[in-house]
Amino acid sequence: MTYQHYDLKVIIVGGGIVGSSIYRLLKKNGIEVQLIDPKVKRPFPSLIHSLLLKGKDIELAKLSLNFYKKFNIPYYPFKSYTLGKINSSIIDSWISAGVNINVKYVNWINDQAIEAIGGDGLVSIGSLINSTEKIIYQSNIVIDKGKGFVKINNKLYESDLIILSAGAWSKYLINVKLPVKTYYCWASLFLSKKKEVGSNIIYDYVNNFYSRPVIGLGFPLAIMGDGKAIETTPLQQNICIEDKNEVSARISRRLGEVKELYTSGSFCEATPDMRPAYGKIAENVYFIGGFNGYGAEVGPGLAHVLVEEILSKKEATYFTEYRLERLNGYDGNFEIGQEPHEL
Repeated sequence: MTYQHYDLKVIIVGGGIVGSSIYRLLKKNGIEVQLIDPKVKRPFPSLIHSLLLKGKDIELAKLSLNFYKKFNIPYYPFKSYTLGKINSSIIDSWISAGVNINVKYVNWINDQAIEAIGGDGLVSIGSLINSTEKIIYQSNIVIDKGKGFVKINNKLYESDLIILSAGAWSKYLINVKLPVKTYYCWASLFLSKKKEVGSNIIYDYVNNFYSRPVIGLGFPLAIMGDGKAIETTPLQQNICIEDKNEVSARISRRLGEVKELYTSGSFCEATPDMRPAYGKIAENVYFIGGFNGYGAEVGPGLAHVLVEEILSKKEATYFTEYRLERLNGYDGNFEIGQEPHEL
């Protein structure tokens, strides 16, 4: 779609997956945009992108994949194997999305699994984030009488439009309440005796863990975790991972003995229904967030929806289930549920 250019200045606060995606989309459409990141980030070099989701999340994931291709973000496809009972309607939706599905016995997994070709891969998130022009400032957004300003070094700056997309830090960067909570999600680098883990993705809903290649060269190294949320703030240090040994035991039951080499994690942002959200929180301020640990799958897709809305000056009508208004009445007091990419 082609839009008529008009004078519009946009400030984005938050330079992660979504902020960097919005920046690139707006710049490509000739909009004057400044990306401000309140925190220097060290993103994971690569993250899983998957079409093996549910409902309209699949369509957002397809938009995200188109975004990665359009902006030449490296993407590396892998076969994936899903274990456990999956509703047939969900499998049908994967097939409709163009994924080649086979149910087969997999010798190295020692079980029957759903083999998916064309549904999963690793995307170079580091390339997306680190190559985006941005400035690093300790900044926040102040909303006064319904209008937003960006505050840097005690000075307020105006902009036609401000977009808050700082992930787990968003709720701490604005003077209004957001219906989100923050949590820590971890994964470990494992050495396995099965070389196949280095070139395939596993979603095990029987033993409740996932496994993904590190670099995909066939070495028996994989990043594995269980997606469990540890509720905390992004300001907390030395997060206690109480179930790490138990998760290792579950992985070993499926893949044989594995050796943990390194454990790391990141802070994520959850909404009450564990679905992403975007919408206006002031006359000139948008919030987009609550990606619940699957921002690489659907983040650029929802960024695309938001940018289309900004450029057309019309609210999107097809992806209304992601609008922020559905969460009116929540003030951040809720229990964090299951991440939405977990089936």
